[in-house]
Amino acid sequence: MKNALTFLVLGAALSACGGGSDGGTPAAPVTPPVVVTPVADPVTVASQAVAAQAGLTVIAGANGDETVYDMAADIGDTWRITFDSAKKTYAIRVLSTQFGLSDRSGTFSAVTTGHLTTYTATDFSVTVDARTRLLTGTVKLGNMNSNVSGTGYAVTDVAKLAGNYIFLGAMRNASNGGDRFNPKGSLKVAADGSAQLCNGGVFNAQGVCSAVSPQLEAENASLILVRDATRGLIIARQGNQDFGIVHAHAGDRGLALFIDRYSRNQQNVLRVGTIVAAKQQKIGAEIAGSYACAAPGISAKIVVAGSTATITNNTAGKTHAETITINKLGLGAQAVDFDGIAVFKDPADVPADYSMFMPVSSSMAVEFSTDRSYMGTCLKN
Repeated sequence: MKNALTFLVLGAALSACGGGSDGGTPAAPVTPPVVVTPVADPVTVASQAVAAQAGLTVIAGANGDETVYDMAADIGDTWRITFDSAKKTYAIRVLSTQFGLSDRSGTFSAVTTGHLTTYTATDFSVTVDARTRLLTGTVKLGNMNSNVSGTGYAVTDVAKLAGNYIFLGAMRNASNGGDRFNPKGSLKVAADGSAQLCNGGVFNAQGVCSAVSPQLEAENASLILVRDATRGLIIARQGNQDFGIVHAHAGDRGLALFIDRYSRNQQNVLRVGTIVAAKQQKIGAEIAGSYACAAPGISAKIVVAGSTATITNNTAGKTHAETITINKLGLGAQAVDFDGIAVFKDPADVPADYSMFMPVSSSMAVEFSTDRSYMGTCLKN
């Protein structure tokens, strides 16, 4: 009787699931779902590889809703901004200031288009590239307006910053904005943290800072990079005083450095500004595209196509075209080979007026015009 009951229960179970032999319709075969393997974004992959090789770590927030970026402000300050995506709040913390500025906080709104997210609030607008953790934009803190370049990464090992870079920079007196100076040249960082800044030149085969042109006088500055463990920052020192604070950007073209520049000169005048250094390499067609650029008091759009740059001054509402020469410094007979720089020239301008355009990554470039005394940052759309 026990066996008969067991078979009856089993038969009922088979009938219920269509497995009996009573002529029921067989179940339709199940089609397995199509598995779509996401294609890795090449810029993200390259940026993450650069970050790993340089030993960079993501600057941590207090919780999973917070993202944090360290910003080099072109007034000679370093600020840290934290966004809380859940609360829609931000906080700016002053890590170093030459102007007695204070922290502030508030609420923000954000708009994301593709890989770019733009955060806006009272007195600031900054855009973050999710692929490289790059931040660029403008911020007003206290009574000071500043262009900022930032990174979501912190440096943990100075030795891994070693390499050869090219740079563009802009400096001025902190008190009145006078005596403007725009260095350009080569930067060499050694594994022991020592560095050589070669303004107006390159390092020859013997490692000596040499002028790239008879019109330029090469000047060499010796620096040492040390880590401030308390603030988690890399400080560049020249002799017995600070030269500035070094931030690292994990660009897909290689490591780049944003230097918040501040120090006193031999006349005891406080000099402030910023230096952007990128891995030195040839540039080509990859610089083509549209860029949103900002400099003090100016908003512009630059479209690079072939050997032409179309520049729109959004502030003045004017557009004109300029010719492009790549991997050169200077124009005409004075031009010298210099990998990593594109020269833009308006044929209507005097020969001495041109601009230098230096790509830092697929996210960003910097631009300096000889007829202006400041440097702008350009975010590639």
